[in-house]
Amino acid sequence: MAKTITGDFMLIMYLLLILVTIIVYELVSWIIHIYYLVKISLLADNIECKDDLLYLKLKDYEYVIAEVFRRQGYKVQMSDHFGEGGNGIILNDIYYVIVRKESYHNLVEIEQAKKLVKHMRDNNIHRGMIITLGDFKSNTKNYCHMNVIKCINGDQLIQMFKSVQALSAQSAFLR
Repeated sequence: MAKTITGDFMLIMYLLLILVTIIVYELVSWIIHIYYLVKISLLADNIECKDDLLYLKLKDYEYVIAEVFRRQGYKVQMSDHFGEGGNGIILNDIYYVIVRKESYHNLVEIEQAKKLVKHMRDNNIHRGMIITLGDFKSNTKNYCHMNVIKCINGDQLIQMFKSVQALSAQSAFLR
């Protein structure tokens, strides 16, 4: 009988150990996520030019742009199921945003806009946005205009950062 009590006790201890391990893992994951969001917020506050964005890792680049939209009042959701396996941002459940991180000398081709339109139609979304550090070819801009896709080039993107940085500084001053 003593052996079964010891066995039961050991089983309970193992289960408790597993439970504590899961709780600690979730807590550490949550802390790491909060740390990453703070890092992204600080990055957003310090972007001054396109080079600052160009040298970010792709994930950081996408998240720092999402932070700009969040500060502009949008409900932001990151998505990893855009078209050909690419990442994107969903704003207020009505905008699909494709974020392209390429040299600021690059011009976005019309094919990228066509892929976004197809993805929008497949998912019953009627508005889109393409963001790039470069610019857009004129036929791409025309196609986007006809299909309710907003084109944001690198210069406009930097202006977006500056506008939310000013808001961030004002709100910090008012606290």
